[in-house]
Amino acid sequence: AYQGCGARWSGAIPMGVLTELRVAMCQTSPASKGIRDFWKKQYSAIKSANSSLPILLRESQGIQAKLTAAYQGGKETVVVVDGLSEAEFGAKLESLMKG
Repeated sequence: AYQGCGARWSGAIPMGVLTELRVAMCQTSPASKGIRDFWKKQYSAIKSANSSLPILLRESQGIQAKLTAAYQGGKETVVVVDGLSEAEFGAKLESLMKG
């Protein structure tokens, strides 16, 4: 589980529940800084723990940061994560990964 800044990601998700993660963020905006910092530190650990899960990181100038989780059966959950700190984003991501 993600424990905030400086912690390492350790949670694998149950197979077949979450099918894709999509993250939209601005590459320069202060409102996306926590999200950018989170992925710089945690991407490798999350991908290692969930090697078959597609994780799509999209950067677009001036975009509002959003996290989209697609689940088995076609359900999607979209959360605006603009302005969240690294720790707040990690907690939001962990919640969505659990379904």
